[in-house]
Amino acid sequence: MLVSIIIPTKQRPQPLYSAVQSVFRSTYQPFELFVVDQSSDDSGAVLLESFRSDPRFHYLSNRRSGFGAASSRNLEIAAGHGAIVALIDDDVEVTPNWLEQIVAEFSADPELDFIAGRLTASPCDSAQGYTLYAWPGLSRWHFSLHASGANFSMRRRLFDRVGGYDEFCGPGSRLRASDDTDLCWRIVRSGARYKICPHIEVIHTHGFRPRDKAEALFARYQYGNGGNFGRFTRRGDLFAGVWFLAREFRHIVRALIAVLGGDRREWLYSRQRLRGLWDGFCLPPNGGFVSGSRLQQMALSLAFTSSDCSYP
Repeated sequence: MLVSIIIPTKQRPQPLYSAVQSVFRSTYQPFELFVVDQSSDDSGAVLLESFRSDPRFHYLSNRRSGFGAASSRNLEIAAGHGAIVALIDDDVEVTPNWLEQIVAEFSADPELDFIAGRLTASPCDSAQGYTLYAWPGLSRWHFSLHASGANFSMRRRLFDRVGGYDEFCGPGSRLRASDDTDLCWRIVRSGARYKICPHIEVIHTHGFRPRDKAEALFARYQYGNGGNFGRFTRRGDLFAGVWFLAREFRHIVRALIAVLGGDRREWLYSRQRLRGLWDGFCLPPNGGFVSGSRLQQMALSLAFTSSDCSYP
């Protein structure tokens, strides 16, 4: 079973090298690896030169101004040929049996369409900052909000059902974050079969951030999550808007209680989510959304003369 592995990247040459190297150390070898680079220089391309001789390795560039990681992911999905698509970030390393376990899960259940794996934090000094990690709870709705796009895998057929990544969501986009939340919500709402697999693990090896930068990143996640639900609501999923506002009401009550105790952080996060909700609702409802048919058109238009290409 061929697996298409996808790594979008921007200005992280050394972490990217570690991520690519970890993939090639996998116990399962029938894969193709696509790196789509949005960097302003060629440092990543230079560092990855040693992988160019392997026909499984493909390096692409994405120069679309104003579009972020979701745009690169869609390009890689369209370029790949594997029945399984596995996505990681450029600052993680996969465990040696990561691919082997993904294939085993899909082979065991022909109806399974999507797997959310574990993102584990590497050791760090908590006094200086922290490394973000993610493990979705077993709740249907917690899964949508907390699964990490740094460790997703799915059957290619799933994109025909739910579409690709929303290019207005995620890092470098108008809504700054949470393209993974957007995709997970659509998967849940579609009725596709998904599974949460703690044994399928990637390590956030290069994810350490000083406390102020980590808090700023988390605030962007809040804004992005709100933006997702504004988008869903504008596109006609009224349940998404009602569910989000009911959940947010509880958060606001807790945040106001915390403010009385001198802690304003949760209140600021709630404001970010509500601002994102409004901004997402105001965006064109179908702008940025890439349908399954659009991905197929992209695949047909991509003609490779080598392992490299540019987009657009």
